[in-house]
Amino acid sequence: MPYEHPYKPNSPRQDPHGPEGEGRDPAREKPGYTDIPDLDDAIHQVVETGSIIGAQVLDTVGEALRSVGEALGGGKLSDKTVPFAKWKARMDRRLKNEEQDGYLAMAICGWTFAACFGIATLVMTILAGVGPQALSLTRDVWTVFPILTACFAPITAGFCIMGWQGSRRYGFYKRIRNYLRCARDWVCAVPELARQTGVPVDQVRSELQKVTADGVVPGALVSPDGQTLYLDDARYTPPAAEPAPQPAAGTQEVSEAEQFRQEGAAFLAYLRSCRGKLDPGADEQLAQMEKNCSAILGFAHNHPDQLPRLRRFREYYLPTTRKLLDVAQGLGSTDAASANQIRGEITGILHTLNLAYTKLYDTLLQDVSLDVSTEIDTLETMLRQDGLTHDFEQDFGGAE
Repeated sequence: MPYEHPYKPNSPRQDPHGPEGEGRDPAREKPGYTDIPDLDDAIHQVVETGSIIGAQVLDTVGEALRSVGEALGGGKLSDKTVPFAKWKARMDRRLKNEEQDGYLAMAICGWTFAACFGIATLVMTILAGVGPQALSLTRDVWTVFPILTACFAPITAGFCIMGWQGSRRYGFYKRIRNYLRCARDWVCAVPELARQTGVPVDQVRSELQKVTADGVVPGALVSPDGQTLYLDDARYTPPAAEPAPQPAAGTQEVSEAEQFRQEGAAFLAYLRSCRGKLDPGADEQLAQMEKNCSAILGFAHNHPDQLPRLRRFREYYLPTTRKLLDVAQGLGSTDAASANQIRGEITGILHTLNLAYTKLYDTLLQDVSLDVSTEIDTLETMLRQDGLTHDFEQDFGGAE
C-alpha cells in the first residue's frame, strides 16, 4: 500500500488547538504525525543562516587582515609621495590600531579589575572590622579577613594605576589623532591646530614634540620655535645662521695680563683712598699692603706666564679685602663697642693678609731665582766651552 504523507501542501494550515470541530484536519490527528516543513523551505533557511554567519566571519577576517596589512605596511607611512589625504588616513588607522586601542584595552582591564578587587577589599575590611564574635567565627578563621585585606589592597592600587595610565595614554593618542585630522597639508601652524581642537597651544606643542621625537609619526618634526608642524621633514628649511657680530672699528681685545694690570691699579688706588678713614694701625697695614700688592703686580707684568698662579689672589683675595674695608668705612666714627670690635678684627685680618701677600711674593721669587740660577750656570758653561772667559786680573794686573 503506497505511503501517504499526512501533510497536504495545498490545504490550509489549521490550528490544532482551535475549537473542536472547526478547521481540524483528521490526518494530523493520526498517531506519529510531525509538523515537518517543506524541504525547499528548510534548505532556504539553512542557506540564509549560513550566508549571514559567513558574512560576519568574512567581515571579521577582513578587518583583521586590514589591521595586519597596516602593521606590515607601516613603512609606507614614510613615503610622502602619496596624496596627503591618503597618508593621513593611513596614519590615523595606524595610531588607532597600534596605539589607542591597546591603551583602551589596558584602561578597561585596569579599571575592571580595580573595581573587583576594590569591592573585595572593602568587604574584607568590613568583615575584619566586625570581629570574630559578631560573625560567630573562631579567631583562626576570622584572621583570614585581615590577611585578604592586606593582599587585595595593593592589588587594587596596582590595577588603579594600570587603569589610570591606560586612560591617560588613550586620551593622549586621541588628541594626536585629532591634531592630524585638523591638518590640511604637510605643513600646518601649531596655533591653528590648537584653535581647531580647543587645546591650549603649549599642550599641543609639547605633545607634538613628544610624538615626533619618539618616532610615532615618522618623518615629522616641529620647528625650533614651536610654531609649525612639518609632517614631511623634507619640507623644513633650517633658518640661515646669523653672522657673528664684528668688533667695532678701533677696538681691540684686552689681554688677560692687561686686564689684571687694570684691576690691580684700581685696587692700589682704593687702598690709598682708605688711608685716614680708619685707625692709625689700619693705615700702617694699608701702606704695607699697597707695597706688597705693587710688588706682586709688577711681578705679574714681567712674568705673564705666571698669571694662572695668581688666579686666587686676583679673584678672591683682592675682592674680599675690598669688601672688608668697605664694611669698616661704613661704621663711621662711632665709638660703640661693637664698631670698635669690628674695626679691630678687620685691622687684624689686614695684618694676616700682609703676611700672606709677602709669602706669596717670596714664593714667586724663589721660582724665578731657581730659573735664573739655572740660566746663569748654563751660560757660564757655554762660555767656558767656547773659550770666551778670561781672568782679567791675571791678564792685565801687571800692566797697572
